[in-house]
Amino acid sequence: MDPTAATAPDVPGVGEIDAGSLPSGLAVRLADWQAAGLIGADTASRIAAFEAARHRPRLPAALAILGFFAVALGIIAIVAANWDAIPIALRLGLHVALNLALGVAAWVWYRGQGEGMPRFRLEGALLLLSLSTLALIAHIGQSFQLQGDLSGLLGFWLLLVTPFTILVVRAPLHRWLWLLGLGCWLGSVLSDHWLSLHEWRLSGSAIMLCFAALYALRALPPPVDPGWTRHVGRASAGTLVATTSFVLLVLRPLLQETPPPEAVTDASIAAGIGFVAIAAAHALVPADRVGLRRGVGLLLALSPGLAVLPFMLEGTAAAIITGILFCLYWIAIAKMALVAHRPGLFKLAVALIALRVFVVYLDATGGLLATGFGLIIGGLVLLGLALGARRVMEWGDRLAAPAEEKP
Repeated sequence: MDPTAATAPDVPGVGEIDAGSLPSGLAVRLADWQAAGLIGADTASRIAAFEAARHRPRLPAALAILGFFAVALGIIAIVAANWDAIPIALRLGLHVALNLALGVAAWVWYRGQGEGMPRFRLEGALLLLSLSTLALIAHIGQSFQLQGDLSGLLGFWLLLVTPFTILVVRAPLHRWLWLLGLGCWLGSVLSDHWLSLHEWRLSGSAIMLCFAALYALRALPPPVDPGWTRHVGRASAGTLVATTSFVLLVLRPLLQETPPPEAVTDASIAAGIGFVAIAAAHALVPADRVGLRRGVGLLLALSPGLAVLPFMLEGTAAAIITGILFCLYWIAIAKMALVAHRPGLFKLAVALIALRVFVVYLDATGGLLATGFGLIIGGLVLLGLALGARRVMEWGDRLAAPAEEKP
């Protein structure tokens, strides 16, 4: 039985709404807030009704999206099964006609937004139009045996779909598709010039500049929906944090030997250029130059250097430095998550720090970790780490406090 269903009816206002239609745990929180006197019955009822309406499953929308994909896959299957038997002109003509039909449908549904027309039709048509455009470019190249590479294919696709994607699209799935295409295009361009960049020890720097350019898109005025700039910024920051964490947690411990000097030189140059470029991209937004956001920018700018430093050391020193940097990195993230009221991110930081500490003891003591003594030692280390983190956070709060508030 759903626990929210048992709690909600006991609270006036919330009981009028089916608890099963509310997000997980919301009915319980509404009951707690009302019992504590934070909100009244009328407020609780209105909140419950609003959330229930917003999160109500949209069966027609889901079926329509599935229908769009089924039709597209069916057309692809029919064409693929009779590829050699269908003349080139007919294949391309049908594909162009499909694109035109999707474009017209998207335009009509876009113009009808103010008349209450469901938005999922527009989002579905735009998604299929974007995918069909990529397939059409590849189809033309294959039909006429045109010479080209992946970067040219993706670049032309981005040129065609970016305007309507940025100006009209709101669905997260379509945003992620566009970002994935952009990332693949940047990767293919770097791959085409990788040998030249590596010869000049600039391959890592090119990656850092690409990342900084994506992160700097946050400073542009939003075309229509401000969610676009937030989406790009969060995706860029999340990619950098995830990459740095992967290097410190997995990649460096697995590498037994020090990388060749030229690779270390390339990475060191990239760390310096990345620090300057990412810091400059972060400073483009005035609100990000103060308070917690300034700390986020500093952490992002330091990330390339933190990922490179352990590769300059060997043996035990490299293992120790790697573990310490990883823990300090996520302690800083945990502190920022607490200040920003992001409990999910805080829990993730604590879990990763605990995982790193236990991995250290697994490597150091072998079978001892399988016993109670190993777990006790690991727990004591975590407690000591928690105490140290608390002291560091308190020290940071005292430094950040205004002069008149200091004792």
